[in-house]
Amino acid sequence: MHHTQTNPLDRFRDTLDYELANVEMDFTDSLESLMQRRGVNKSELARRIETSPAYITKILRGSTNFTLETMVKLVRALDGELHLRACAKEDKARWFHAIQPEKMMGSRLAQIPKPTQRTQYRLIGSSEVEHELAATA
Repeated sequence: MHHTQTNPLDRFRDTLDYELANVEMDFTDSLESLMQRRGVNKSELARRIETSPAYITKILRGSTNFTLETMVKLVRALDGELHLRACAKEDKARWFHAIQPEKMMGSRLAQIPKPTQRTQYRLIGSSEVEHELAATA
């Protein structure tokens, strides 16, 4: 039996444009976080990938299309890695962002308040290493 959606927002959520916008926002949010962590501004990132600061601004605003090659260049310029995953919708996979301490002595789990769609957690300890974790709901 086919369910017809009457809510315009629900119909929009089923579109390719909606999914593309979400993927783009996830990437640009994580790119900005990595830039902050590395202490790299737009001008420096542009210099590192041999482009203009205006192009970096367009990418971060979501006002330009960019390729997988550009995504990899940006992340590599920040000494990072790009991770793309595919999963079945029925798995309801959710990404969690955690910072895992190298030494687990005295660490505790605390939620990081940040206005994103992803739930983020932080393991607090002395020496911290960032990791992305996937979980299913």
